[in-house]
Amino acid sequence: PTVKGVFHCYSGSAEMAKILVKKGWYIGFTGVLTFKNARRAVEVVQNMPLDRLMVETDAPYMAPEPHRGKRCDSSMIKHVLWLREELERRKAADNAARRRPKSERSHPHA
Repeated sequence: PTVKGVFHCYSGSAEMAKILVKKGWYIGFTGVLTFKNARRAVEVVQNMPLDRLMVETDAPYMAPEPHRGKRCDSSMIKHVLWLREELERRKAADNAARRRPKSERSHPHA
């Protein structure tokens, strides 16, 4: 069956996220995305289309940094959104750097 929806509080791999997105699912992330040890979640976000990404509060749990350990509410979602936007800026900068000619990348001031 072709079931679609939101994969709530995603903690899987980038590979699995790609499969879910191809099947029409949205991938949801909570404050966990802001945790220092959330390398896997960051990798997933960096490798998926933004139109399939959802930001969730999962209140009252999983408050983002700098509120980790506190009761989560919707006012804290801005921290997750800020990180998602920062990851997108980094991705765009990396892509722009890759498009520059190789000679320009190795000798930027030549």
